[in-house]
Amino acid sequence: MPISVQKINNQRGFSLIEILVALLLTSLIVISFPSSDTTEKHRNLKSAVADIDRAIGFASNESVLRNTVVRLRISFDKEPIEYNVEYGPPGNMPLPDMPAKNYKSLSEEKADAEKISNLDKQFTKVVEFEEIRHELSEDVQILGVATSFQKKIITEKEASIYFYSTGEKDAALIFFATDDEVAYIEVQPFLSETRTVFEILNPESIAKKQDILQTKMDEVYKEWISH
Repeated sequence: MPISVQKINNQRGFSLIEILVALLLTSLIVISFPSSDTTEKHRNLKSAVADIDRAIGFASNESVLRNTVVRLRISFDKEPIEYNVEYGPPGNMPLPDMPAKNYKSLSEEKADAEKISNLDKQFTKVVEFEEIRHELSEDVQILGVATSFQKKIITEKEASIYFYSTGEKDAALIFFATDDEVAYIEVQPFLSETRTVFEILNPESIAKKQDILQTKMDEVYKEWISH
């Protein structure tokens, strides 16, 4: 049977422009969906932030129940970074004064270290918290902690956030990061709720990433202490 000319004309292929448009749309769709690796890291970051946030709530409740000072202690020298809730002796417990200075002499640094050491001896881990504490994912770093007690961003050794039987607690910032994101929790002294912020990173290199993270922490901290 002969094929009509009209039918042949209807079977034309796609034009070059149509193909290019289709490829462009496909690439945009692929870009809009994060890779499975990025998605997993984001999930781990959210879990780590949620775990620390729960630890903050736990410590706050524990200080009221025990009628004493309680602290969330974060150890940067552990691998992975470790965090615990600890309680102090019953009743009111004055914390040592830790003056904020841009520079401290060796004797001042030694005196501060001795104050912290004497303070540490008065705290005991809360056993119940040990049973529910989660280990942080290897994808997630706790970059630093800033508190109204130590008055600077702590990035090594240990940092503590203190909670009081009155329901008050230290104002604090806790910074987190993965290869792709930075996040921080803002702890407010008179509110039970915390504020959490997530921000995507686009570092060109590992060295550049460290600069970006430090700059971000400094910016957030500077704005925080100005309020």
